[in-house]
Amino acid sequence: MQYFGGINKDNSSINTNTKFKNDFDIKANDSTVEGENKVENLGVAVFKEDKLVGELSAIETIAFLNIRNKVDRFLISIPDPLDKNNYLDIYITPKNSTDIKVNTSTNSPFIKINFDFTAQVYSMTENSKYLDPNVLDIISNSCNSYLKSILLDYLYKSSKDFKSDINGLGVFATKNFLTNTDFENYNWEESYKNAFFDVNIETSVKSGMLINET
Repeated sequence: MQYFGGINKDNSSINTNTKFKNDFDIKANDSTVEGENKVENLGVAVFKEDKLVGELSAIETIAFLNIRNKVDRFLISIPDPLDKNNYLDIYITPKNSTDIKVNTSTNSPFIKINFDFTAQVYSMTENSKYLDPNVLDIISNSCNSYLKSILLDYLYKSSKDFKSDINGLGVFATKNFLTNTDFENYNWEESYKNAFFDVNIETSVKSGMLINET
């Protein structure tokens, strides 16, 4: 299954100064995200025990799919770290599969997820400062912070609001138990409601000029 998604404003391709709609407010049939076949890929209804418990926004869907390694590439718009009145469109590609570790030494599981991305600046002007390697490092750090915030908010929403492990992270906890009975006694469904999360993001942002070379 392949996905191509983007979180950005209509017609926002070059250094827009207008304020973007909050990513968390974009729902299905409301976003500008399109697939390669012009089909919208976003909008996930969340069910628990056959009951609808919520809906993921566009950016939350991107978080959900990244954890499941179901995204080929996607666009996000982040605040420009060098210009508070501007946003940058960043074209992101997962570099490796997510690395997930679960500590079940207490009844509040500690879940750590590592993400590794490569990225390119998708919107910039001619003779742009965004070709400077030092500037690209600053953008990489900004991108890391933005994505970490998105992913942590999503994960805590799944545990505190939905009270449901919709990403199936419990699979990674089973290795901590000798038998299925031990895992069942841990009561993952209940324990997940008290989970703590740590997310590490490594994004290497390259010059947007590379887009024209691929």
